[in-house]
Parts: sequence; structure tokens; C-alpha cells
Amino acid sequence: MVSLGRTLPQTASGRSEPTHYHVLYTAILQLRYGHLSKMTFMMLWALGSPVSLARHGVVMMFLPVMGILGFIAIFPIYVLRKARLHTDSRPHPSLAIHLYRQIISKSYVRVSIIYIFSSIIITQIYCSEFSDLALFLPKRDFELSKVNEKRIYINALSVYVALIYAAIHCLQDIDRLSLPSVKTDPMLRVKQVVYPEFRKSLVLSVVLSIISIPVYLPFRGYLWRNSLFFGRFLATLHKSTATGSFPFTPLHSVLVTFTLLFMWSMANEMCTIYLTLGALHRGKGISERSSDPNGTLLTGLRRGSKKQFTRRTAFQELRFIAYHDGRRRDSIYKDVEKPSTWQQITSECLNVLEDLRNTLVINSDLSGKSKLQARSTVAVLTQPSPSTSPTPPPIKMRRENIFLSAAPVNASPASKLERKLLEGLQDPQAVQSYSAIAWFQDMQKWLKRGKEELWNHVIAFLSTPYGAPFRCTIQRKVSKLVSNRELVSDAISALTDLVVNSMIEDTFGTVQRDIPRILSEFDQSITIMEMFIQKPPLHWSDVINKKKLVNGRNPVRTSDAIELDELDVLVDELTEAFDRIVHTFDKYLLGMGLSPDVYRRCGVSLRHVR
Repeated sequence: MVSLGRTLPQTASGRSEPTHYHVLYTAILQLRYGHLSKMTFMMLWALGSPVSLARHGVVMMFLPVMGILGFIAIFPIYVLRKARLHTDSRPHPSLAIHLYRQIISKSYVRVSIIYIFSSIIITQIYCSEFSDLALFLPKRDFELSKVNEKRIYINALSVYVALIYAAIHCLQDIDRLSLPSVKTDPMLRVKQVVYPEFRKSLVLSVVLSIISIPVYLPFRGYLWRNSLFFGRFLATLHKSTATGSFPFTPLHSVLVTFTLLFMWSMANEMCTIYLTLGALHRGKGISERSSDPNGTLLTGLRRGSKKQFTRRTAFQELRFIAYHDGRRRDSIYKDVEKPSTWQQITSECLNVLEDLRNTLVINSDLSGKSKLQARSTVAVLTQPSPSTSPTPPPIKMRRENIFLSAAPVNASPASKLERKLLEGLQDPQAVQSYSAIAWFQDMQKWLKRGKEELWNHVIAFLSTPYGAPFRCTIQRKVSKLVSNRELVSDAISALTDLVVNSMIEDTFGTVQRDIPRILSEFDQSITIMEMFIQKPPLHWSDVINKKKLVNGRNPVRTSDAIELDELDVLVDELTEAFDRIVHTFDKYLLGMGLSPDVYRRCGVSLRHVR
């Protein structure tokens, strides 16, 4: 017989393999996705019921026809959001590059196709409710049909609005999800965004309706001819191909545009709300659904995971446990089987800080300084002393002119004649050589002067408001380097709360052994971030921020300082975390074997606290 223990997968430490965090989180996301779809369908059915009652009677009001058609138009947007979901910010060096790479890209084409599909369905539903927007104009019995250009204009308007909204979707990076720190009811959050989205959609619909007139004019003839071509397959049309008056209908234009914008905005907001409900499900953490909650939580915290949204949620749950859940904290402290849960949590939290430090060092002057110091140290150690170095052999000097051509041996008469002709063509006084050199020197001076003038014009243009989109600012660079600040904040807060609470709850003292390492990591992170802030690696085009530098350094804590919001927030959070740990264990710091740098910062921290 085979024992049950042998059938279970085991790790190297002898523990059974826990359920992966991503498996549980995927099941919960699918459930939330279902709730989102159900709420969307019910809202579309409720909004379409008055129209069905007015146009088709009481029976059609209770049939979910409008809800089904509207859901078919909205559901592809939810699929798009799920496929493009991410948690890190993705800015480009400058606004101009950001616009170019977001609009001229395959990503924009895919997003545009989804919104065009949605706009076509919604527009056809809208046009079917108004007789003046039919495909063909009303006619008498003896007249031939005519294509309704108002319908052509409304269809073109819907495609135009879809392209504009797709650009807004890509430029604003709507697919980036940021988990809120406080859990709120999803219905309350939906109610809170209704009025702001209604107001923005109304204003934008009026603006786009006005701009659509000059946009439609260049394409009017092309759209009219193609509409006549396809219209002849549906009806017998009049032979005349002339267009009538301009088909602009202000009321229909604003209503169609507003309907599209408001439905898309609410769909995106509702999708964001339900996908960012966080790590709590029905009042409990996601890992609580596992038979090994701590093991499952660790699988979500692992560094190198490709499921960044899952890892972000796992760190949010860890932060909740560290602050609110005393039972789970107790289970973390008491798990002493190596590798213990506490050691693995500490490693994963500190890995987040290490990754951030490495990113800052690589993308700043800090790495160059350290490498230069290392090279200079090696050079000093390997340099031989003058007393021990052997005397080099003397250099042999040749007295003859080495630039003269060697006399040919046994040269033929023809070669002698050629040599005489070449020597006759030489310029003994080198007048032509001097003139050529003077010409090249003048050309070099002219090019250098032109380059300086061009450079001055470029810098002057970048200093104006018109050059702002072309500046590669340090703020955009920092946003890219610190692309997931919320993850770092959760790691800092969770680790700090676990250390502080261990003062009372850790009966075995497993946390205290790692306090020197944690304080050292915090100290290194604060130091590197402060050095980055004091001397940020500015791009040559960042002329506004360069003017703020004083002796090549950022005047920190002054009104003219360069603001780097992400790093400023993290420095404040790390400093506060360091102070909390030091204040909690101040009586035991001398016996922990801290490094001199940590002792120095501890002294500052204790003076600040007391």
C-alpha cells in the first residue's frame, strides 16, 4: 500500500505544496467579473426600458432586448480591459514620445477596433428609434428611394468618437489598476462616479460634436459615393448622385456622442471598481480559503512572478494581516520550521526594496562613482613601486629620415621615368597643403559656430511652453523607475507592522534576530533615494529642472527644489518605518550588533522621537 503522505507533492523542506495564490485569486476575480456583467446588464435594461415603453409598448419594456443588445456592445470592452490589465506605470521620456508611441502602435489599433465595434452597435440601436435617421428618406409611391445623409453622418460621427475615445484610453492608461488602501462598497463607489462621468461626457460630447463638422467635410464625397454604391443593393435609388444640404443635426449629434461617451466611461469605471476590490473577499483574506493560508500567501509574494497584479494583491493582504489580523500574525511568528514563514516574508519584502535600489543605482550616477572608485582602488594596489620596477631598456634612435622612400633596387627604366614624373608634380614649398589646411580650419570653425547657434536655438525653444512636450523630464523618468510605488509602500508598511507587533506577540523571539538586517536595508534604501534626489540624472533637454540646480545639486527642502513625488513619498515612509522600529526596540539596540551607519541614523531617530 502507498501512504497518503507519499502521494502529496512536497517541497525540499518536507512541507506539502500549498495551493498557489493565483489559483484562488483567479476564482475570486471570475466571481467579481460575473457580478460586474450582471450589474451592467441590469443597468442597461433599466436605461432602455423607458425607450422600449415609449416606442414599442408595455410588453417590450419587460423583455430584456435593449439590455442584451447593450451588453453585446459593452462586453468586448471588459474583455479588452482584462487582457490589458497591469499595475505598473508606463510613461515615456517625453510627452511627444508618449503621444507617438501610444497612438502610432498596434495597441491603439486593437483598442480602436473594440470601440468601433461597440459604437456601431450602439449607434444602430439609437438610429432605429428615430424615423428621421432611417437608411432611406421617406418617399411617395411614385418616387424612387434616396439615401439619408443624416444616417451617414451619424455613422461617421460614431466611428470618429470611437477613435477619439480609443486615443484617450491609451494616453490615460486606463488599463492600469491601483488597489485602494481602504475597502469600500462597490455600489457606493459606482454611485460616486456617476455624476463626474456624466458631467465630463456631456462637456466632451458638445466639443466633439462641434469639431466633427470640419472633420466630416473632407470625407463627405467619399462616404456619399460608397453609400450610394451599397445602397443600390438594398433598394432602387434615384439616379441623381448630387448631395443635398449639409446633414448636421445638433441634437442627434450631441445625444449620440453623449450616449457613447457616458456608456464607455461608466463601463470602464465599473470594471476598475470591481477589479480593484482588493485582497478581502467577504470579509476574509484570499489566502484564508486555502488549507495552508501562510504557504498560499507566500506563493503570491514571490519575486519574479509574471502575475504582477496577483503579487500586488498578495502584498496588500500581507499589509492587512500585519495591521489588523492578530491571529494570522501569531501563526507567522510561531511557524519556526525552516525556512520559517517569517524569514520568507522578510526576504520577499526586502527584495522589493533591493530591486528598487538596484534600479535607481543603474539609472543614475551612483553606479558610475562606485565602479570608478573600485577601479581606482585596484589600480593603486596593482601599481608597482619605483624602487622595485625593472629599468626599461634604452630606446634606439634612428638618425636617418624614415619618411624618405627607399631607393629601388634593379629598377627598370620605365619605373625610373615614373618616379621622376611624380617627383616633378610635388609641391616643394607646400603652398597647396597650407591652403588646404587653412580651408579645413575655416570650415571647422564655421561648423562649430553653426552648431553652437543651433544648440542655443534648441535650448531656447525647449524653454518655451511650446517646447514642453519635447522635454525628457526627470519626473517622467522617476515615474518609470518607481513604476509600482504602491507595492513598495505595502512591503514597507507590512514589514514594519510585523516587527513592531512582535514586541508583544512574538513569544519565541524569531523577529528580533532579523531587526539589524531590516534596519540596515531601510538605511541603505533611504541613503540611495536621498542621493538620487539630491543629484538627479537630468536629461540635456530638461532645461527647466536644470535651472533649479545649485552647484549641480537639487536644493532640497526649498521652494525651488525639483519635486520627485514617488521618491519623496517613499523616503518619508521609510523614515517613519525606521523611527517606529527604533522607538519600539530602543532599549535593546546596543546589543543587536548594528552597523555604524545604522547606529548613526538610530541616534538621529531617537533624538527626533524624544
